[in-house]
Amino acid sequence: MQKHTLYKEEIRPTLVKQLTEATEEILLAIGWLDDVGLLGLFQKKVLEGVEVHLILVEELRDPNYMENFAVLTKKGVKITWLDAAHQEYLTDHKYGIIDKSIVLTGNYNWGYKTAPQKESLTISSGISTLAQGFLAEFEYLEIYPQLPKNETRPENPISALLKKMDVLRVLIAIDDTEFIHLRLQELEAYQNDSNVAIILKKLLAKDFEEAQDLMKSFINQHRPLRVCIEPPIDNLRREIQRLEEEIAATSREYSETQKTLEEFSQLHTEALGDLLQKILLQSKIKAKIEAQENEDKKAEFEEANKDYEEYTKSHEEAKQQQPTVLTKEEKKELKKLYRRTSLQCHPDRVVEELHQEAEALFVELNEAYKANDLNRLREISEQLKTGSMLSKSEGITELKKLESTVHSLTQKLKDWETKLDKLKAKPTYQKVFDIDDWEVYFSETKVLLESQLERLEAFIAESGKPGLQTTFLTE
Repeated sequence: MQKHTLYKEEIRPTLVKQLTEATEEILLAIGWLDDVGLLGLFQKKVLEGVEVHLILVEELRDPNYMENFAVLTKKGVKITWLDAAHQEYLTDHKYGIIDKSIVLTGNYNWGYKTAPQKESLTISSGISTLAQGFLAEFEYLEIYPQLPKNETRPENPISALLKKMDVLRVLIAIDDTEFIHLRLQELEAYQNDSNVAIILKKLLAKDFEEAQDLMKSFINQHRPLRVCIEPPIDNLRREIQRLEEEIAATSREYSETQKTLEEFSQLHTEALGDLLQKILLQSKIKAKIEAQENEDKKAEFEEANKDYEEYTKSHEEAKQQQPTVLTKEEKKELKKLYRRTSLQCHPDRVVEELHQEAEALFVELNEAYKANDLNRLREISEQLKTGSMLSKSEGITELKKLESTVHSLTQKLKDWETKLDKLKAKPTYQKVFDIDDWEVYFSETKVLLESQLERLEAFIAESGKPGLQTTFLTE
């Protein structure tokens, strides 16, 4: 699965290379074509036995180039002319398929008048379902002029596959995977696409996290097809739903990462806190002894004293915090409920009328999750089963409002991603998540700290001033 996007000046040389290398067929639904060089290339490809078929818009035929199109037709290039009603459609959804495997998408203008400021062309290969979907769309447009005006447009064969993946991703997101193996029929029909085959294999092996990532990538690769085949309202609703899920997933990852760091901190306090406090005390005594003998080391003593006092205060506060201890099954239920409810009541995905209520419930949900309050999560889950939190994708119908919502959610997703990146950039995160086994880490660290403490106690004993320890403890 490969995807490469080209911009401005780099587009045409690569495009010419792709078209030149075609061996079977070149299908382009591009609305117009004013590039004389490409017209000549297509004549050459037809002479080589390559099928060349263009779908253009009648309204956009430039009289100056009609002779060129007549020559193309005589040389064997097939041209389907659509009426002016398709001008906007092919302006927004230009695409091409080369040899049934390479897909061209983007807003490249194919030489017509002024190009957009951010002109681009995306070349995708190794995604047979993407090519299949665009081939079906091309075939429909090819026969469209001959169809009765009231003819119902057939559903693109890839739509069902993408909709199924949408459903599967939601089920995995809320950890509802018990019967997921019964929902894989649409995927099984498309195993000729290696990407689908891998996803299916991961799902059957219950490797849901990897399957979720693969499906996300697969669906994103097919977004140009969806934009092309789905009505604007439906497509915007789907984009809003996707952004809602991304925001909920990113904020959930942020909360879960925070919770992991807090759990590590709590275990660190329990396993090593008292020992570290003793080491800081002995370091303070050692610094005091050295300061008495050398006035220049007074600042080091003050620093050691500050470290000891600050750690003692935070250590005592940490010991007062006793989180609820859950069994393995309760932890699993806690995580499952949190994933489901955080998606349902995330304030960035509900309609504006419910934003304040959702925000308060979301804060309470996260506090209950951090505190391992399984009973409260159960209560919130039951509360949300009533469907009280209406999402933006369900509650908004006007096209402009949907477009505005997409823009707003896109920015909120960026904000959450930035917040998560900053959390992961902290040294604490790097340290905690690099530890494979917390129990082994605490055990080994404890041995090292005990050795350090012994050395400090030996130094103080040799100094002849062990009484300083009692003095500091009674201060």
